[in-house]
Amino acid sequence: MKKNKRKAGSPVARQQVQTSTCKAKVSPPRNLTPALCDRLRRDLLKACQDVAEIHGLTVEGGDLNDIDLRHGFDIGFRVGIPMEDGALYSTDKAMFGVLAEHFRLKPSDYGRAFTARGETFRVMAINPNRPKYPISVERVADGRGFKFPVEDVILYLQNSNGHFVP
Repeated sequence: MKKNKRKAGSPVARQQVQTSTCKAKVSPPRNLTPALCDRLRRDLLKACQDVAEIHGLTVEGGDLNDIDLRHGFDIGFRVGIPMEDGALYSTDKAMFGVLAEHFRLKPSDYGRAFTARGETFRVMAINPNRPKYPISVERVADGRGFKFPVEDVILYLQNSNGHFVP
């Protein structure tokens, strides 16, 4: 067996994300709760909006992902230059508007909600590379993504009476 002639590099020290010189005002909780996660999401979104406003930008999102009530969660924000209506440009919405007619949908169906199997879903995108299940939706309760066939989405939207979930 040959010895490795290269010297082992010195390990790179990882920096802590949060460095604080003052003590926390509140001791950390033992576990996260859904109510605490939602309160944190609102507080973080407000803080991010305040910083973005200073720079003339807009913030969207604040979606919670990978929620583990024992350890933590991921949160996502999108920061950008606002359009005339104040919203951020969405490539999914633009692509949906272009492809909607080809799938017998209307561009206004983007973001519409419908109920299927007792749960509420929101139409989010069209992926033409999935001929069997081209419509991407997300479950409103937790934001989990699903794929639906066009015919099912058309029927669900007709039965939903134009319900829109922002």
